[in-house]
Amino acid sequence: MTNKINIIPTEQPPSPLKNLTGAAISGVLSIGLYFFTLTVAQKLANSPHSTETLATRVAALVRTMLLGIGSGATMIFAVIALGLVLLTIQQGIQFVIAKFGKQTAPHVTKN
Repeated sequence: MTNKINIIPTEQPPSPLKNLTGAAISGVLSIGLYFFTLTVAQKLANSPHSTETLATRVAALVRTMLLGIGSGATMIFAVIALGLVLLTIQQGIQFVIAKFGKQTAPHVTKN
């Protein structure tokens, strides 16, 4: 006979350290993608253009796709980093309110 133990994980919000670590990683990725997209845009702008209509259209399509994907990925990672920083700030405010918000001044009654 085997004894099975069912462990039910409890839902806990992520710690501020995890939030800030994720924000740092996401921020570094967004900065790296920004510079990569900038470099690709400059290289594509300096490349010679073809005189054929089909080749020009395909080149414009490829340029648009590369820059669109690079810009989109950059913005996604930047928004994730910003959201994690804001989540950390919210958790800090909630901690301060929970810690100090319940402490009230003693009531003074006049007889």
